[in-house]
Amino acid sequence: MCRLVGIPVQMASVNVSSLKQLKNLDGLSSAQLGKLAEKLSVKNFSKGQVIVDQDEPAKQVYLLISGVVRVSYSGAVHQTIVSLLPAGEFFGMDSLVPESRHPFRCDAFEPSVVGSLKPGVFVDALLGASYESFLAGFATTLHLSRRLHIHCIRGIGLDVRRRIALELANLAERFGSPDSRGTLISLAISHETLAGIVGASRQQVTQYLNEFDRENIILREGRRIIVNPKNLRKVLGSRSRRSAMVKSATGREP
Repeated sequence: MCRLVGIPVQMASVNVSSLKQLKNLDGLSSAQLGKLAEKLSVKNFSKGQVIVDQDEPAKQVYLLISGVVRVSYSGAVHQTIVSLLPAGEFFGMDSLVPESRHPFRCDAFEPSVVGSLKPGVFVDALLGASYESFLAGFATTLHLSRRLHIHCIRGIGLDVRRRIALELANLAERFGSPDSRGTLISLAISHETLAGIVGASRQQVTQYLNEFDRENIILREGRRIIVNPKNLRKVLGSRSRRSAMVKSATGREP
């Protein structure tokens, strides 16, 4: 027997009755729950065990049947806990788009029972639609909104220099076009606007853009910026100078 809250015991499968007890699933029909119960592959995870890792290829959708799952993002310096998921929530939704990777690590915050199933099976069970017809709408609407959410989380804990670098990488991806010198951001953006995006002062943005220019991370043509993707990635993968100094002096991260 398995409790659907608290600490789970060994569990090899689920049925419609047990899924109906999950708060987040109480609006689904018996037919939908029946398909889920039939297709879910159920596994137990001990406390701290990784369910999916950050940047791992996303191939399965997961349902937390019991326990608690911790969702976290590991940056260059800090790990940010994004959320704690209760029983009844789905996660790993990035697998709904082919060739995606998990943007976060998900591990068992306490002993948990997790079910998994393939994206196409998930779509069929809940929507009764073909995966192909679902994907066209999802990839152009909800998936793009999720990317904005992930982008904001990635900026947590970064210093101003790396927040600017992160936003330049984002702008290059969304508004960029190939250029012999790198990627041209085809958007005239002022220092004031960039400051508003990254939560810094205009003076700070000007200071760091000048540094980036000297370090061949960017080139500027008026208000248009050409980024060097390779050098930009180096900025995002490095600790700030202040962090390095503090760790050198104290042996701890600031």
